[in-house]
Amino acid sequence: MSESFRPTILWVRLNMTFQLIYHEIRKTLKKESLTLPQLDILVCLGRAKGLTLGEIGERLMVTGGNITGVMDRLEKSGFVYRDRDKDDRRIIRAKLTPKGILLHKDILPIFQKKWKEIVGILDFEEQRQLSRLLKKFSHGLLAMASFPPIKGTEHNAL
Repeated sequence: MSESFRPTILWVRLNMTFQLIYHEIRKTLKKESLTLPQLDILVCLGRAKGLTLGEIGERLMVTGGNITGVMDRLEKSGFVYRDRDKDDRRIIRAKLTPKGILLHKDILPIFQKKWKEIVGILDFEEQRQLSRLLKKFSHGLLAMASFPPIKGTEHNAL
């Protein structure tokens, strides 16, 4: 007997897939004493060489309140620091410390190796097909939600 398709099964499968991926990435990062939100911020700062917490939040599509706690922990660990703008003292940018730059450099290959293992479940053509479908889906969701443009990124990267 063939299973009849129900659109709600997409919700279940997307959610389950996200949870499984998240679990695998978390296990890998835990060995390095990092969390996924910390990695996200390290990657943002590694690419931009200094961002306000609001800019980080926009790029990660989360609120500034979520960023503050993660930044506090990264700062306490010596990976980031806050730098007040010389021209406008109200602006504070987060930047990587030398220790943070080294961690960023060291953690990326570990993350990339794990990600290749995860997506390696699919062959190359399946990966491309999934990428195209997710891009179409995310663009539709962005349009539906009237989501503001994400500064420093391209929606077509989604």
